[in-house]
Amino acid sequence: MAKRLFVSIHEGWLRLLFASFSAQDRAWGETLYDYAEILYRHLRFVEDMFVKRGIEYSWERPGIRLRFATEGEAARFCDEALARIEAQLSDDGDPLAKRILHDLGFIRKELAGAFERETKIGAFDRSMTVDGVSFSQEALAALMLFLFEESYKEYELIVIYSYAQTRVEDKRLHEIFQILIDESKFHLKSFARIMAKMGILSVPRMVTSEIYRFDSLKKFLEEGIEEEKGAKEQCRALAEAVGDENFQRFFNFINYQEDYHITLMEEALERIQ
Repeated sequence: MAKRLFVSIHEGWLRLLFASFSAQDRAWGETLYDYAEILYRHLRFVEDMFVKRGIEYSWERPGIRLRFATEGEAARFCDEALARIEAQLSDDGDPLAKRILHDLGFIRKELAGAFERETKIGAFDRSMTVDGVSFSQEALAALMLFLFEESYKEYELIVIYSYAQTRVEDKRLHEIFQILIDESKFHLKSFARIMAKMGILSVPRMVTSEIYRFDSLKKFLEEGIEEEKGAKEQCRALAEAVGDENFQRFFNFINYQEDYHITLMEEALERIQ
């Protein structure tokens, strides 16, 4: 039951998150994003409680296929997942269960009010353009490869840092992991919004337990620093390959953020040596 609840909340978070990226009405999209953040907090509350009580759980979950053509269908898609969470909880006086149930009740009511939204969603139409900008075949291939790889990588990092953060006692390490989680959320949102505009939005594949349950935090950080350096090089190369000035500026912006990620990971590495 506990493991299934964690998986259900995880799925609810991702459904809301990627529905938010797909929305044509950006104000509604940001509202969905806020609700997704609430579900992520539920996930972390439950994870913390499970760790303290020694209850087994897993960040692994089934694949999620985005199947909706309108914002109303997207709202129903999200509501299905929240209903499954709700069915697994009971208001028996437990403060956390009560908090989650009240949050779900509010969000589901808001979603129900959006069931009839008829705004079409273009996040899966494979237009391969962004705000009217087209790309050469070479640039398009490089951009698609980057977006699919990096959207998975940012999701993977959110899972890994979340799992690790629950288990560290050092206050500064905890702070570093929180900064890196927040940064990965921003990058995932940025990349997913571009994918939605291109009509290729999809939920990243599952992160397996072999990846997030690393044996050595030291080794994970050392390898992570090298991956961040590789990401910097990818951003630099992509900025050169994509001819549009706005895209070049964006990928250079992401590139320089990776510098700070490396600094933080090096600090974390020093603290565990």
